[in-house]
Amino acid sequence: MFFLKRFIVIALLQLLIFSFIFTLFVFSFNQRREVSKVQSKALASVIAEQASYYFEENNGKFSSNDFFSFLDNRIGVEKLTSAFNVNPPELLTVYFRSDILRGVVNAGTDINLIKDDNSPFNQSNRFFFNNKYVAIKPFYIESSDKPYGVVRIETSNIPILTEVLYNNGIFYMLLFLILNNQAFLFYLWMRKKKSLDVETGYLKESSLGSIKIMHKLLGDVIEDHKVSDIPKKSSSNILNIDDKK
Repeated sequence: MFFLKRFIVIALLQLLIFSFIFTLFVFSFNQRREVSKVQSKALASVIAEQASYYFEENNGKFSSNDFFSFLDNRIGVEKLTSAFNVNPPELLTVYFRSDILRGVVNAGTDINLIKDDNSPFNQSNRFFFNNKYVAIKPFYIESSDKPYGVVRIETSNIPILTEVLYNNGIFYMLLFLILNNQAFLFYLWMRKKKSLDVETGYLKESSLGSIKIMHKLLGDVIEDHKVSDIPKKSSSNILNIDDKK
């Protein structure tokens, strides 16, 4: 039973330490994910500007594949993602307004070609760390008030997960060792303090016992002294017949 209690205490302590480290990890992951969202939006804005330039120059006669060939030759998608410190997107495409309104494609937008956060196409039911983020940016040609199309970028959180673990993994391991070491030192300190309390109680009881014994001995000595004085007083009251003669 003693070893079972000790095992339960150790298991709870390890669970507490792991929970603390996991909380730090989730905090770092969320921070990096928010940064990735901002960078994905910025990347979508740059690609939308290039799409506006390309389709305006070509009067909208070319397809999205032609546009990405132009983009690779002029700038390069990999260079853009590196410049914005964005992980390579799972999906990078261009949808045209005419195709969206006719229902040919689902871009995850409303009728104004603005990102629809409630669209199932923009949501992911995967595991928390593997959810996707979607950035949508409309682009225009000439002086039209309505977008000619949209740029859609989908990024995964898995690269962010591995990046956080790679950058902070050693820190998490050291923190785990330090917390375990501090817990062990605290256990030794409490154990030493408990033993000192036991010894103090033992000394206190021993001292009280010694005082009681000394008090009893002193009482016996005083009692003996009183008893020894009684015969002397009684002998002084006896008459000597020879003295009266």
